[in-house]
Amino acid sequence: MSCGTDPRGPGGDGELLSAAGPHSDAQNPSGVDPEGYRVLIVEDNPHIIEMYAYVLKKLASGDLAGKVPLEVHFAPDGHHALTLLRERRFSLVMTDLYMPVMDGFALVERIRAEEALRNIPIIAISAGGKEAQDRAMQLGVDIFLRKPVRFVEVLETVKQLLRIGK
Repeated sequence: MSCGTDPRGPGGDGELLSAAGPHSDAQNPSGVDPEGYRVLIVEDNPHIIEMYAYVLKKLASGDLAGKVPLEVHFAPDGHHALTLLRERRFSLVMTDLYMPVMDGFALVERIRAEEALRNIPIIAISAGGKEAQDRAMQLGVDIFLRKPVRFVEVLETVKQLLRIGK
């Protein structure tokens, strides 16, 4: 399964996982952004990207059920992620902490330092221990999940931060 751009490439082009129908306004679930959602996954491991993409496809076909658009974009590192974040509006960032070029710690620090980006919710997902979790939280991560993560844990966290089903 491939979602968005090639996980090994720089990212950018997104895949529309859920599209709003012509009468979607009346059917819009409470708490769902009528303009839809754009999620940025920042991860350098293609297998993990596939899992996150699968979770978001399930969200698009389940809770959102085609009522609002859900786009997923990918970046292999923080540098590419910042470029995408500055080009378009994102509803959520899901990032690894340990990546080449620019790691997730530096990415979170830069997101929180930029006025236009600082309010985007961030999920850090990492195999790092308590020290990594503490550092990520101090930098401004909204939620830290420890790898290996369970499918349902990722799904519920995304729904919580995007206020889906509330």
